[in-house]
Formats: sequence, structure tokens, C-alpha cells
Amino acid sequence: MKDWRADQLPVWADLVRAAGSVKQGFRLTEAFAEDPLRQEKLSIWAPEIFADFSKALVDMPVMGLLQQLAREAQIESRRDEVLSGGLANLSEGRAALHTALRAPRGQAPHSKVVHDTLDEMLAFADEVRDTRMSGIRHIVNIGIGGSDLGPQMAVAALDPYEGWDLSFDFVSNVDGQDIARILRDKMPEHTLFVIASKTFTTQETMSNAMAAKTWFLDRGGRDLARHFVATTSNVKAAREFGIDRTFSLWDWVGGRYSIWSSIGLPIALAIGSKHFRDFLSGAHAMDVHFAKAPLAQNLPIQLALLDVWYRNFMGFTSRSIAPYHHGLRRLPAYLQQLEMESNGKGVS
Repeated sequence: MKDWRADQLPVWADLVRAAGSVKQGFRLTEAFAEDPLRQEKLSIWAPEIFADFSKALVDMPVMGLLQQLAREAQIESRRDEVLSGGLANLSEGRAALHTALRAPRGQAPHSKVVHDTLDEMLAFADEVRDTRMSGIRHIVNIGIGGSDLGPQMAVAALDPYEGWDLSFDFVSNVDGQDIARILRDKMPEHTLFVIASKTFTTQETMSNAMAAKTWFLDRGGRDLARHFVATTSNVKAAREFGIDRTFSLWDWVGGRYSIWSSIGLPIALAIGSKHFRDFLSGAHAMDVHFAKAPLAQNLPIQLALLDVWYRNFMGFTSRSIAPYHHGLRRLPAYLQQLEMESNGKGVS
């Protein structure tokens, strides 16, 4: 996949002119009055999601130009290349195969290692969730970025599927006050630490991991290996830290897309293996929609095109994500990190 400039595509100038017209004279009330079928034309059904674009500042000619932009940019062939493991992360020269994490066994690249790791992780999660056997009452996840925001968001959102026997805390702030506050009322024998770091060298994460280890030993904790697990690709460093139980990560999974990998261990601990597999199935259903739905009915592509329209042509500099449910309160922070890290690497 080669780098290229979208503003050099033929349709770009047409979209610039269309945006000028919309800015000058578009009225949403008039658009609905002129086309009673506007909502029907500008809505998409996808797995478990209904998206209504009819309130967006677009008309059907603009949507047609955006479809043309997608075709000229070869979006569908580029999508297929990414899904098959082609180069997607141009800055690091890597694939972006997080979709393989949620595909059924045998239906995506790296399937065996993905599902072997998944099975091992979920067996461990169910073992810990049987608190009568494990004695664990508190889960403390130590990570930063995608290793923190993703699991934290999902554990809060999936609260209705969680039991009452485990509490969850997430530590990312390198300021020691945060972890000290969290550990104030914990007991070592009832606490499990999840150290989430692909490299096992991230400064903030390792500083907090050392603080947790010191607290555990100073409070008389025994069998450190039983109370610390790691999700990492650096097994050697985890072993040197004193952690025996590790769950693999791979360089073709970006941190911001990693909640379907072993970084999702806190989610599995919260909701159990059955619901975690449902979580994966839901994501896979959207992957199938993305891979197969026609361009004009493809929800991820249409949402992306609207983002391009608002930012590049209408000049909008911000976007509001307003959760309708308290359980989704961490979603804006998760999406902010995911999208800005994905799209902002070349922007200061």
C-alpha cells in the first residue's frame, strides 16, 4: 500500500465546490420538506446498529460525490488488502490485523495462535472468577493508552453482565498517588495485578508495576507469581520481573485496537468466557459487514466519508461523542485516543 494525497483525486475539487454551496444555502428543514424520503435514503442498518445520517449537513448530490471519492481512493481494494494482512501501518511498516482477533477459528490469518491464546486466557479468567477457589476479590489493571482506556471503557459498559464478587481498578497515572489510593483498602492475598504492556518497558506502566510489587511484598504478600499476570510480547522481561503467567500480544495488533486481544483480560475477568466470546462475535459481525456490504450501505465507510466531509470540506475542527448511557461514560476518551493516534501521527 503506497502513501498518497486524497486532495489530488479528480473529485476533490467537486467536493470543495459542493461544500461552498452547502455553507451558503443549506437548511435542514428545507431539505426534509423537499424530500420526504430523506431519512430513509440517509440511514443504514448494520449488525445491532441503526445509523441515521439525515440530520447531517449533506444532500444526495454530496453523498454521491463522497461515494465517488471512495471509489477514486480505491477504498474497497485497500480495505481488502488490510483485512488480508497487507501493509496498513505506514509509519511502522506493519499490518493491522486486529480483525483476526475476533474471527472464528480458521477464518483469518494467525488463527491458531490467536485462538490458542484466547482459550488459555479465558480458562484463566473463569478460574479467577470462581472466587471460592482463587480467593481473588480485586483486579488492578496497570497499563497506559490502549492498554488502559479500552479495558476500562468496556468493563464499565458491560457492567450488567458482571458478577458482584470482583472489583476493578485501572492505574495509568505515573503519579504514585493514584496507585496508593487504589491499594489503600486492598489486601495482597485477595488482589490480582494485570500488567498490560506490549514491550514491558513502558515507563509509566513499569513504574506503577514496581510500586504494586513493592506494596505486595511490604504487606506480607506471598506467591507473587500467583498474584501478578502480564499481557505482553516480552515474556523474558515479565519473567525477570517475577511473573510466570503471561498472555501473548503480537506486533500486528495496535494498542488502540487491542481490547479483543489478551489486553482484554480484565474484560474477560469481569464478564466471563461466554460473554467475552459474544463480545468477539459482535465485533466480527461488524467486520463481516465492513468486508461485504456495498459501498453506499457500508456503515464504517460512510461514517469515515462523513468525517472527511466535515473536516476537510466544511472546516469543522471538533466532533462531539455524547453517550446516552452512564455505562458508556468512558467511550469518548477511548475513541479520542483511538482516532487521534491513528490519524494524527503526522500532525503536531
